[in-house]
Amino acid sequence: MADSESLRSEVNVITGIANPEVESFVARSLFESGKNIIFRAISGEDLLNFLKNRTLGNARWIVIYHRDLPGINAVNFADWNNSETSIVQLAEDLKSLDLNSLSELIARALRNPLLHANSIGPLTSAPRYRSLVGVIGTAGAPGRTSIALNLAAESATHNKTAIIDADNVAPTLALLLGQSDEGLRKEFQITENLILFTDLSASEDRFQNLIDLGAKIYIDLGVMPKIADAIIDRRKSAQEFAQWFEKISTIIYVAKSEEFSMRALERFIDRSCDLPKKIAIFYILNKSGTSRRHRAIERRFEALVPPGSGLVISSDYSAFDRAQTNCSPISDVAPRSAIRKSFIELLARIEKLEVLTSR
Repeated sequence: MADSESLRSEVNVITGIANPEVESFVARSLFESGKNIIFRAISGEDLLNFLKNRTLGNARWIVIYHRDLPGINAVNFADWNNSETSIVQLAEDLKSLDLNSLSELIARALRNPLLHANSIGPLTSAPRYRSLVGVIGTAGAPGRTSIALNLAAESATHNKTAIIDADNVAPTLALLLGQSDEGLRKEFQITENLILFTDLSASEDRFQNLIDLGAKIYIDLGVMPKIADAIIDRRKSAQEFAQWFEKISTIIYVAKSEEFSMRALERFIDRSCDLPKKIAIFYILNKSGTSRRHRAIERRFEALVPPGSGLVISSDYSAFDRAQTNCSPISDVAPRSAIRKSFIELLARIEKLEVLTSR
């Protein structure tokens, strides 16, 4: 076994797997993601002794085991699943194990210590909700907040709808809607069917009631971080982001009609395998113009995203200026405009995507 100093990595992995082929696959998968196995238990007793005798202070631990390990029933894993140690049990049918499913198991387990150690934010123990849609995107003001707001406004014409400002870096939803007292209030009734939350810690019961009623809920999550970083980051903002990703059913990824935003989109698509499998993704190219350069970016966008999972929204600065002046969504100031029709189409596309992915 390696000495103590060599084990002070971000995540220390212990395995308890009897099948050598499966353990080799797990080790290879971990290595490719930058993690190493620092102890391989050959029995339940061996595993238990190692867990008891660890002396690494603040290290993060993950135990990956299978029931085929001799003597594994002697280990009560409930005693060890805490703020420092996460437990991953592989499925009985090892034939179903692949790289994506293993990565998702590990990612989910690594989030658990954050919840044990510092239980924050809403829905820490709730299942994934079909009604939750997260809006994320690139840096450089691609229009995430405006899209979240106008999508929620269109939904509110037919359903009970909530919109949540979960952007920890630049929360602006309350200001866009003319609410300047967000320091005193965390909940704003915008219309009969639309409610804005800026902090759920004081409104969780009301939020849960909306879930129970089947309300549509749109979450402005801000700039998309690296998923792997969000999982292991102990800061409050990263923990909240990771928790939302445990609950949402659909992501809307917003890119701007600029070259740097296309590069960020391409990187996100390349790394989308890090996301939980059950999350549906829809892509938006926002603020597209009529120039030759913008048309070229549109063609690149359409080539990048999967067929049927993207939408181009043209720029309409006049309509957005009026909306900001009146502290209202586009539907209130330009109800017959092309940009309003884009949001109606977006809502229909998202609802169709949710139906398809729920089957």
